[in-house]
Parts: sequence; C-alpha cells; structure tokens
Amino acid sequence: MIEVTTVTLQLINGDANGIKRCQIAGSSLLTVVIPRDLIAKAKTLKDIPPRGVYYLLEGNRGRLRRVYAGQTTQGISRLDAHNSKKDWWDTAVMFLAPDHEFSLDVVSGLEAKMIGYVKQHGSYEVDNGNVPTPYVNPYNESFIEQLHNDILFRMSLLGFDLDAVGDVFDADVHVFHTVRRHIDARGKYDAAAGKFIVLAGSQVDLSVQCGSKTKSLKGLSDLRVALQQDGMIVQDEKGIWRTAQDVSFASPSAAAVFVLGGSANGWIEWISEQGATLSSVYRDTTE
Repeated sequence: MIEVTTVTLQLINGDANGIKRCQIAGSSLLTVVIPRDLIAKAKTLKDIPPRGVYYLLEGNRGRLRRVYAGQTTQGISRLDAHNSKKDWWDTAVMFLAPDHEFSLDVVSGLEAKMIGYVKQHGSYEVDNGNVPTPYVNPYNESFIEQLHNDILFRMSLLGFDLDAVGDVFDADVHVFHTVRRHIDARGKYDAAAGKFIVLAGSQVDLSVQCGSKTKSLKGLSDLRVALQQDGMIVQDEKGIWRTAQDVSFASPSAAAVFVLGGSANGWIEWISEQGATLSSVYRDTTE
C-alpha cells in the first residue's frame, strides 16, 4: 500500500522567494513562511489564526545559522516586536490553528518542546535561553507530540531541516558579524598576523561604494570588481551578492568597508555572537 500525504503550497503573488502558505490535507494547522521584509504584506492576509508557535531563522544558502522558537496569540503581528528588537533573523515560519485546537496549555507545551529540540539538534546557535517547563495537561501530551512531529515534517518539507549541519562558518574560534543595515557578513580575526578574514558566504553590499563622496577607497572598490570578474563574489538564489571563498584583509576596518561600503571602523563594526565588539575581545582601545 502506498501512503500519500497531500500538501497544498500557495505562493503569495506567485513569488517563490516570498510569502508561502502551506496546509496538509486532514489538518487545520496552517504554516506561513514570511521573509522579514514582507511582514507588512503578510499581515494583510485573510483568515490567519492568531494562536500558535513559530521559528525565527537566520540562514545562508539553505544552512541554518541561528534559530529562535516562540509562541503567539497575536498571529503574524507578533513578528513586529521581533522586527524591532532582533536584528539577526531573515525568515519566520509560523504554525497557527484555531483557538479551540490550540489552547494556551497546548501552545506553551509545544513551544517548550520546540525549544528543547533545537537546543539538542543541529549545529546552529539557538537564541532562546533556558527551556521553559510549563504545566501541561497529561491528556494533551500525546497531541503535543503529534503536533511537534508534524512541524518537523513541514520544516523539512519547506527546506528548513532542523537536524541538518549548520553553516560553514567556523564555530571553534571567535566569529564576528556585521549588524549595520542587516548586512549578512561574517569574519574572524587572526591576531598573530593582524589580519581579518571575511568568511565565504558573507554578503557584500555592492550598492554602497567604498569610502565617502569626497574620499573614494579605490583599492577596495577595485578588489570588489576583480573578485566579481573572477567569480569570487557571486549572487545567491535571492540575488544577494556573497563571497564564494574567504577573503583576507590587512585590517578589520578594510574588511568592514569591503562588505558594507562607505567608511567604517572595523574594531567596532565587527560584533561577536555575544554582542562584544572586536575591540573589546582583542584590545582595549579602538582605531
């Protein structure tokens, strides 16, 4: 006997990289995938239940780098707070159902299970703190387990495998990232050599020139052009320009200007996952 699962996937405005609605036959659970820059559009969707759970995801070419799990009674509007307070995520995946199926007891228990799971699986960073321990009605435990298995299936179906190996960035050394304009760039500092390495997969904002209007940094601008021509800066599936291999720079500031454009003090532009500047980790004063 062949078992068949019927999945309905709707692409809002026909955009494969935009908002998606996903439903499975026989289940009232609605999955909504929302790119961060389309929250306002997602809030205009009709017939979206207000109660459920969700993940915030940071990824690079399909590999998860950072994950947060939470619950909501506000539906998609819950993302507004995260949009203003968390600068690292790029995609939200929400799992919503009618109130009579998603009691607060079920939602709290499911959120705790989701947080516990992501903390034990994969090599990505988890943005949640301790795993909560809410009271769960024993008669709901089996239902919560079924819901969680359904969510894992849907995440995998949508290309967000919570068991997959995380991003290519080296987790054994201090890895720093940029936060200005949400540019997705990562790097590490070689203190012995005094060099900063921008890691493969880092975003480069080619829309902003290196330097200022009165002082163009031609060397870094020329390097961008040369790496593009050599296929070392390439566009990902979303059209974002990224480095295809590690690129070494003589200083953290040169590295920061290369990825961000404009003018930058790399000692304070590069931030660790714990929120510390490169300067506070490696020295006491800034350039």
